Amino acid sequence: MNIKVLLTMMMLIMGYSTSKINQKPARQALVPPETILKDFMSLLQYKRDHLRLSEPFTALDENSVALSKAQFLKQLSTGNYLPLRLRSAAHEAIYSLYKLPLSVQTDQRNTLQYWGENYYNHYKKEGQPFPGFNFRDLNGKLYTSANTKGKIVVVKCWFIHCMPCIQEMPKLNQLVEKYKKRKDILFLSLANDDEKSLAIFLKKTAFTYAVVPAAENFISGKLKINAYPTHILINKQGLIVKETDEAEELINALKAY
Repeated sequence: MNIKVLLTMMMLIMGYSTSKINQKPARQALVPPETILKDFMSLLQYKRDHLRLSEPFTALDENSVALSKAQFLKQLSTGNYLPLRLRSAAHEAIYSLYKLPLSVQTDQRNTLQYWGENYYNHYKKEGQPFPGFNFRDLNGKLYTSANTKGKIVVVKCWFIHCMPCIQEMPKLNQLVEKYKKRKDILFLSLANDDEKSLAIFLKKTAFTYAVVPAAENFISGKLKINAYPTHILINKQGLIVKETDEAEELINALKAY
């Protein structure tokens, strides 16, 4: 055999072997996509237990190529993908885009698109100034852009017939208690309901945020929010640093302040 041909074959074999040795094994899904997409309740359970897309994470496309968070969420908003959480160390989160099979039910596909749009819209607001405001709570206390300047403001948008809004209130009351000595942090809730309805509701349900009644026009008009509950974290410069529909993600974000 020609010596040049022999050397070339040996180099190719060695290169192939080296690439196989250096190749990282593919990461496994934390929950198999077939299990997640088995039915609608399985999809909801997956979101509850494993989706934390408002928090920092490593984003990969369907071929495991790195994406920016914005690119990942934009693709997710098309309704063509499942955000598949991969196995990783406890301190990190990795998500990959998983192309939805044609067999996926319409309600699941529409729900994934809705979630994607919601996450993407939340993310795009980060770093933007919170709109100017002039609120008066149920106790008559005034909150404005001017008198809250230099404060961290934690905002919750809700209404009294929103079950998830009510279910998270004990956890939020604990949050207020935790930071009660922090005079630089304000907890303010914007409710769609009128003053009378809120007064009746709050006699039966403890909620320790300040409550601003009849804020629907501000919520939908200025904030462009149509999903409840929504939480917004505003820094001392009046910029939105986090917007999310998950109380746990808000709580984690507030730890940085």
